[in-house]
Amino acid sequence: MQGTREILQTALKKITPTNKEKAAQKKLAEKIISDIMKSEGKHIDVVLCGSIARDTHLRGDNDLDIFVLFPEKLSRAEFEKEGLRIGKKVFRGKKWEKAFSEHPYIRGVINGFDVEIVPSYKVSSAELLQSAVDRSPFHNKYLLGKMSTSDRKEARLLKQFLKGIKAYGADIKASSVPGYVVELLILRYGSFTKTLKAIAEWKQGQVIDLERRLDEKVSKKKFKDAPLIIVDPVDKNRNVAAALSLNQFSRIIAAARSFNRKPELKFFFGKKQKPWAIGKLRKMLQKKELIAVRLGYPKGALSDIVWGQIQRFAKKTAKHIEMNEFRVLRSKAWTDEKNAIVLVFEVESRMLQKSTRKAGPFVTDEKNSEAFLAKHPLLVAGPRIENGRWVIEVLRKFTRVENVLKAFLKKEKRVEKNYLKKAINKGSRVLEEENLVKLFKQNREFAEFFTTYLKGEEEFL
Repeated sequence: MQGTREILQTALKKITPTNKEKAAQKKLAEKIISDIMKSEGKHIDVVLCGSIARDTHLRGDNDLDIFVLFPEKLSRAEFEKEGLRIGKKVFRGKKWEKAFSEHPYIRGVINGFDVEIVPSYKVSSAELLQSAVDRSPFHNKYLLGKMSTSDRKEARLLKQFLKGIKAYGADIKASSVPGYVVELLILRYGSFTKTLKAIAEWKQGQVIDLERRLDEKVSKKKFKDAPLIIVDPVDKNRNVAAALSLNQFSRIIAAARSFNRKPELKFFFGKKQKPWAIGKLRKMLQKKELIAVRLGYPKGALSDIVWGQIQRFAKKTAKHIEMNEFRVLRSKAWTDEKNAIVLVFEVESRMLQKSTRKAGPFVTDEKNSEAFLAKHPLLVAGPRIENGRWVIEVLRKFTRVENVLKAFLKKEKRVEKNYLKKAINKGSRVLEEENLVKLFKQNREFAEFFTTYLKGEEEFL
């Protein structure tokens, strides 16, 4: 069995970009930056940011984040107009799209590289930012001045470890940490192994402040309820781990403890979930009460924005199910980010009795008693008095959970105002067990997701 050192060396060899990769990345970045600087416009600088700029990226990651800097005094309207103009010029004759974060920017593909041209204000301090992305050049400068060659290797290992346990990325889908946080953790603890030992001891509300910008008590009060607080070294008003959910925070701790007990290469690269055989799937479905909603996928929308809306819609749907007295035990969202969104709900029961018992106010509360009895004129039984309260039995509006969802989707087609309205209108429907089996057969990606969901265990255990 390999020891920790051999495992880390094997992982590092697999994840470090080749010299050929790095040369190609550098050549393209330099050409784009040079072309922008030569172009007429109101921009005053252009910088490459992100993991490639800091040489902490993983093999196969060909993301070039190029920031075009504009003077502070430029109006927001001109800033956005100029940023888009330059971005479109970079991609002339290439595939590109307008994406939206706090403000619009242009992204696309050049020679197989995913390139983003992001407008940013050149401010004197990250605490004086005018747009959310203004911090990025400061992050870049800070890390380039702090990280050693050894730190870069250790950061790669930690990134891949988190990627392997599906806990890497600040996007809403991952609800975890970005590369910047990983690099700060290596600066704080010194190495991959030391970081994992520290993580294993983390407590909820953990505070890390490399530059000691804030008192720990102040940090906890300022960033209340965050499971992990990492004060941004360049902006004390920001917790750079804000995207991390409590669940992902807990998974990272559990995975670190597991690796510390028994180091294995599987932590870095995970394991591809092989879909169950249909017979096994059907046996599991007999043990559960599942219902799902399928929506179309809105075209041209930034993945992170859609995922945020998916999560909010899933919570809204679960709440609506429970308002109709069906208890939701667990739920999960899946999308291929091309054609379909599926929200899976596991309920205690898919069917309820036709009538339900409602307890009202105490008889001594005359005003509320009258209102309660007037509100429910169509009774199955009652009213009667039990333990001093009015009690009635009324018919339920819905006795099957699928009918709850069908009515809900019909209503939501009219009220949703965002990308999800497009998704709901694009062939939305309720999926019962047979429909889920059919989708399982047709879509390998969904089959892998659904098998993992039904197994209900952490992959790293």
